[in-house]
Amino acid sequence: MLRRLFVLVGVVLAALTLAGAAVAVTVTVRVEGVTKTLFGADESIALEPTAGPLVASDGSSHPLAPSTALGALEAASLEGEFYYKLDSLSFGLFVSQVGRHAGVGASGWVYKVNGVSPPVGAADYILKEGDDVLWYYARFGDTGGPTTMDLQASTGDGARCYQAVARDDAGNASNATDVIYLVDGKRIRSESGRLCPDRPWHRLRATKAGAVRSKVVHPR
Repeated sequence: MLRRLFVLVGVVLAALTLAGAAVAVTVTVRVEGVTKTLFGADESIALEPTAGPLVASDGSSHPLAPSTALGALEAASLEGEFYYKLDSLSFGLFVSQVGRHAGVGASGWVYKVNGVSPPVGAADYILKEGDDVLWYYARFGDTGGPTTMDLQASTGDGARCYQAVARDDAGNASNATDVIYLVDGKRIRSESGRLCPDRPWHRLRATKAGAVRSKVVHPR
């Protein structure tokens, strides 16, 4: 009887452990291509990351834990109906192409979570509830990959203003200069990186040569 009780307790604990490990989270996802946003153009879209198995380009099947950064890309691909190529390499799963652009030489597809480049592959990074995931095409140079643009809002003199900031791989932010803002499609240059739109607008984002464009913001 006692042995049966231990077995029952063990089964219950195992079930609880599996249930806890499989708890789904909701994250926001944006995918920035070479010349345009492929997914989440206006706002990063909230999705539940897909769990495996995933099939790589060589036909091999790979289990994928719940709530990974790669699962977030898979969920975005299903929602946005865009193609990506997944390769199985000696060090693990690798995203070699998204949309029409494949990685070439020192360029390729990478990701950030909450503005930071994780030190592990996307299949191994476990996301938390509310994380913000950015996949983007990066061209690497002597100093690493490109910075990613972000916008910080402020209110002054009755106007709503924005400062463009550039984030490095560690998530460190610094004010960006010589920025091109797109305000409802119109290009406005700001040497300081700050802009206070003086007329009604609907969509605004910041771009800078060599950097990954910011998300689109809307007036609030």
